[in-house]
Amino acid sequence: PGVLHGRGVNANRVANFLTTTNEGIYGIPLGVSATYIIIFSLFGAFLNQFGAGDFFFRLARTLTRGMLAASAKTAVIFSALLGMISGSAAGNVAVTGSFTIPMMKKEGYEPRQAAAIEAVVSTGGQILPPIMGAAAFIMAEIVGTPYVNVMKSALIPAVLFFASIMFVVHLQAKKNGILPSVVTAEELEENFLTVLWKGIPFVIPFVLLIYMMVIGYSPFKACFYAMLAMVVAYAIWNREFGLPLLKKIIEAIKKGALSTVPICIACAAAGIISGNLAVSGLGIKISSIIIAASGGIPIVALVLTMFTAIVLGMGLPTTAAYLILATVVAPSLAELGVPLLTAHMFVFFFGCVSTITPPVALASYVAAGIADADINKVGWTAFSYGITAFVLPFMFFFGPALLLDGSLAEIALAVASGLLGVFLVASAVVGFLNQSHSQMIRMALFIAGLCLLLQGLLTDLVGLAIVLIFMFAAKLRRN
Repeated sequence: PGVLHGRGVNANRVANFLTTTNEGIYGIPLGVSATYIIIFSLFGAFLNQFGAGDFFFRLARTLTRGMLAASAKTAVIFSALLGMISGSAAGNVAVTGSFTIPMMKKEGYEPRQAAAIEAVVSTGGQILPPIMGAAAFIMAEIVGTPYVNVMKSALIPAVLFFASIMFVVHLQAKKNGILPSVVTAEELEENFLTVLWKGIPFVIPFVLLIYMMVIGYSPFKACFYAMLAMVVAYAIWNREFGLPLLKKIIEAIKKGALSTVPICIACAAAGIISGNLAVSGLGIKISSIIIAASGGIPIVALVLTMFTAIVLGMGLPTTAAYLILATVVAPSLAELGVPLLTAHMFVFFFGCVSTITPPVALASYVAAGIADADINKVGWTAFSYGITAFVLPFMFFFGPALLLDGSLAEIALAVASGLLGVFLVASAVVGFLNQSHSQMIRMALFIAGLCLLLQGLLTDLVGLAIVLIFMFAAKLRRN
């Protein structure tokens, strides 16, 4: 009854709609899983089978060696690189967390903090180009744009997100009293260039993949040639031919195919849900409700969309969550005049961060299990550490330069002010800069950070003014 009233639909109509149209089980998601997703799953399996995981870990460790919070920064880089390939937040936590969480605990982070850091960076791997997880390929198909456009749009938000978590782990280490790591003689023998040289078979395919997609090749073809390049480079670099190489190739194909199965099931199940939303008319009703409740005011519609996206995304894999959101929520934003790619990127972000949003936060739960920490504490800590990911979609809605839509000067200014903004937000979240902050100062820093993240000269000046007032007040206190 009331606003959710709908006409009845019989079982035959539902069954026919779900199985004989392209809006049900055999829709865009399952088609994408049978093409783009399977080839990138195979690519990830080849990388893992040939030892890319060890290379990424050693590369991250050489980059952070001797730094404050070295283990946490290693975890951020390592989990980002692997998360980019896996496209599953909870799966990435399970794989990388077993290495990184004990390292962070040993360094001096509380168990809940170590687990939260891992959950957040594993979630962020899904928004990091060039490989953004399965949902990004589905987005390209639904929006009707080349995947490279999706990849370019996500670049600056991804950089700001990972810069934010880097600032968080650094400031949290200072607040916890953690000292810079001591570099051992064994670590000194392995510098960045040495590790990079040994990992050439893994660098070549990534460079080739990005280059081919940028010049116009399809992701499918680019990924296929990147895999071939990796196998050839690995064989030449390691002088491994014949049966040992063949066994690795067969095992990689087997693991890649098996890893695709749960994604395909999620795509088919999401097709059932979106098909039912379509055949019953509920999907259109939800969009209409959001538009009506917002009164046509974009910011109200965005907030309602955010809550809808987070609730619908709880407990679902990102691929399934995004598909439902793209069906139910994104059309309401498009009707308000939001560019289609921006609308889909908005709901995609919230579909991703639903894995660290309490009360149902799958990535946080997996990390809590590894860290032996309270799942609720980990969930809320991860939510606070990843707060930038909840803010960024609003910022790129009002500031298209963050999606590389604007002049070079506008984009450069947006990046520069954005980096300062996420630093201030991180300081507000941790409650520490050179010393611990009061709640009032944390709120002021958070507002300043939001002003700097929001594109526009006036908001940047307001943010800088708040920072200058804060610095002046801190100087007075010291004197």
